[in-house]
Amino acid sequence: MSKPNTNINTFKKSIESTIKAISKKSDINILFGSDNKSSYQNVNLPEVNKDKLYKSKLRIRGRSDSASLVNRYHNNKIHQKMSPKNLETKVIFDEIEFLRCELLGSVKYPGIKKNLLDFDTEYINEKITENIKLSKPETFKLFLKNNILGLDLYNQLSEVGDPIINSLNKELKSKNIQILDKISNQKEFSIEVLKLINDVIDQNVQNENNNNEKNDDNSEEQENLEQETKKQTEEYQSFEITDTAESQSTDSLENDESLNEVGSEEESSDYNSSSSNDFKDSIETHFKYSIYTKKFDSVTNADKLCDAEEASKLRKQLDKQTEKLDSTITILANKLQRKLLSKQNRWWEFDLEEGILDSGKLARVITTPESSLSYKKEKDTEFKDTVVSLLIDNSGSMRGRPITIAAISTDILARTLERCGIKVEVLGFTTKTWKGGKARDTWIKENKPKLPGRLNELLHIIYKNADAPVRRTKKNFGIMLKEGLLKENIDGEALDWAYKRLNARSEKRKILMVISDGAPVDDSTLSSNKSNYLDNHLKYVIKSIEKRGSVELLAIGIGHDVTRYYAKAVTILDVDDLGNVMSKQLINLF
Repeated sequence: MSKPNTNINTFKKSIESTIKAISKKSDINILFGSDNKSSYQNVNLPEVNKDKLYKSKLRIRGRSDSASLVNRYHNNKIHQKMSPKNLETKVIFDEIEFLRCELLGSVKYPGIKKNLLDFDTEYINEKITENIKLSKPETFKLFLKNNILGLDLYNQLSEVGDPIINSLNKELKSKNIQILDKISNQKEFSIEVLKLINDVIDQNVQNENNNNEKNDDNSEEQENLEQETKKQTEEYQSFEITDTAESQSTDSLENDESLNEVGSEEESSDYNSSSSNDFKDSIETHFKYSIYTKKFDSVTNADKLCDAEEASKLRKQLDKQTEKLDSTITILANKLQRKLLSKQNRWWEFDLEEGILDSGKLARVITTPESSLSYKKEKDTEFKDTVVSLLIDNSGSMRGRPITIAAISTDILARTLERCGIKVEVLGFTTKTWKGGKARDTWIKENKPKLPGRLNELLHIIYKNADAPVRRTKKNFGIMLKEGLLKENIDGEALDWAYKRLNARSEKRKILMVISDGAPVDDSTLSSNKSNYLDNHLKYVIKSIEKRGSVELLAIGIGHDVTRYYAKAVTILDVDDLGNVMSKQLINLF
């Protein structure tokens, strides 16, 4: 009876050994049960699915080989020096750098090449079956890989790829770009890649302009992108690094804080940048947002989402992950606590004519009898009673390490703020189903009226009520890790819900912090309305909250530029920085 588990454990050990051998890092962290992308020094892999064993093993082999090669060949310092500032360009640039590492492994090791090809083929076919389009960065990477290695994936890619595939195909044919001979030199490869990205995006914008699908400001935006890419290339060409990616240790780079966070701490705190207000001029004053039906929406306490046994198990899983977390967040949390308590300390006013007798000054009455008695009075420092609401994106893209770090950081900060007498509310938002669920079924039965508005079942979760102590809600934070919970994200309605809950409270100071890793996405709604429907609604809600001013609104984006939405925002590229940034931003606020 135990043979299947034994086989799976043997498979896992084999994968772990292979990762350490390929990456040449014996201390690399390997975690099964996470669907999040791997990072440097960490390899996150999905759990082995016993019901779909073949596909599961194929997926794990592909993911593990790719992550191993990145850990072996990727030089983070070179990459960060060359990385463009434009977020869309940067995401493509990142994907192609990972492709470079995969190409090096594919050329040297035929077995790895087969594993990666099998993984890519299965991934593309899965998208075709589910009728889901590949993202622009995925399309870019897989198309290049297909051409460089002479694979046979073009027909499938054309079926599910982003429209940028047409511009990329045209650019490669017209210029006959050869970058295979540069894959062993990350510096030269990066320069060529940036030129290619710039040319392809330029071609893509021209095509879209011809189809009248772009706004009038595209030419200016493209000009800025070209100037930025040119500047990055010039800067990089003057940048010399003698060590190769293989010989230089990734460990030596981890202490460089500038590699992990977008901008310096001072820049992160500067909320008056022009980029943060770009959307305000483009959004309508009165945005018309409709909801097809609210009948299937739910607002629920987290403990209703699973039984007590599962909640305890998830909490233990979270505690186990907390032990591995960098102690920096705990240090910052303690610093936050000291800062808050110092503001709430009482103090004494001396040399008063009435109050409590100041015994410390009785001696002067004896030495100078004509002196009058001195009194003192205890006074309170003026400190507004405060409530903080943390709104956590519970979408599918947060699965794995992002939601784990969010849960740990929220847990630590909630306890810290509670010790300082500040009430904390923790909320989450997602949808009950993928692809619309009962709301979409109702719409279909009613003959699919045009522009139906929001077309899915909302699930808003209360992990901790502001008035509930942390000790009573501790288990709820682990429920964020529940398998199958994270689905789509409709940010505008979630933000409005969190704001109304907070605004109804009696505290004098109200702070709402949003943690998200992407723009609002719900396939059902976006496929039946204008493509920017949810995006514009989020902008409208943000503008309304910021205009009223009764709630201080702050956002943290994980790998996603939220400064274009929120006036007060910071973007991080590495999810491991989340706890630190949350602590720093709260310290700044207080």
